[in-house]
Amino acid sequence: MDRLASMAAFVKTVDAGSFAAAASALDMSPQMIAKHVSWLETRLGTRLINRTTRRQSLTDIGKAYYDRCKMVLADADWADSLADEVKGAPKGRLRINAPVSFGTYALTPVIARYLRQYPQVEIDLVLSDRYVDLVEEEFEAVFRIGRLSDSSFIARELAPFRLVACASPDYLKEKGRSRDAA
Repeated sequence: MDRLASMAAFVKTVDAGSFAAAASALDMSPQMIAKHVSWLETRLGTRLINRTTRRQSLTDIGKAYYDRCKMVLADADWADSLADEVKGAPKGRLRINAPVSFGTYALTPVIARYLRQYPQVEIDLVLSDRYVDLVEEEFEAVFRIGRLSDSSFIARELAPFRLVACASPDYLKEKGRSRDAA
């Protein structure tokens, strides 16, 4: 059995006052509620609820366990709500570093659209052609052209990139052609 489900059944039984009332609230059978409580008692090696045909009452350990279960279940609900928040709309600060030319021409229009869609995000865009230390300078995303030098980072190729050297005819007359240019 699932421990949290059994704890929830136990807490609902105590709150509702009976297996039948807990079963109704949790959309289960009273027998299933009883199995959850019995499983907890077997697992713990102690009785949590004293039961008679007319009423039920918590044992001393049952009272302490009930209080703790309520806290555990509340913490579990809180953890779930944190995950739900993260799945929701993004918010917070996002530090991005990119080369000047790429950032200026390709990234800023995308960031503008992103900020319109997610106004709770604050983007700190740093355009620089120097290689930055992602960890030291606290960047969440870095755009680079070329090979990744540190293999501990995750890299995704966005698009092929080709460098093209261009010069005016006057410049070439004055300076000549590079030996590498064909």
